[in-house]
Amino acid sequence: MTLPEATYQLDDAVWSRVLKQELASQLQGQSLVFLCGDAAGQTHQISLLVTAFELQSRAVPGMAAFRLNFQGPPAPSLPSQTYRARHADWGDFAIMLSATGADAQGVYYEAQFSHAL
Repeated sequence: MTLPEATYQLDDAVWSRVLKQELASQLQGQSLVFLCGDAAGQTHQISLLVTAFELQSRAVPGMAAFRLNFQGPPAPSLPSQTYRARHADWGDFAIMLSATGADAQGVYYEAQFSHAL
């Protein structure tokens, strides 16, 4: 897959892509690059390692629900928001990321997902 130039801005093409359970379940041990912008509008790339894929209970029939856990570097810490996340083979997705903790090894994040089956 030929990926577009790296930009942190979210566009309709990224918003329309769904990271489905089938793909997400294959991500453990892989890295996604999260693109973020600074005050000058420059794009920065932060690589986060997917440390876990966890299925969530299906409270609604016909819906898939799951969580991805990530570990990133100790700095910079990414604030909770939606980012353009890039997989080297599968392209870009919009992922809402929230920090869950930090230690000397890095900052930990999670992303919650749900989609129709």
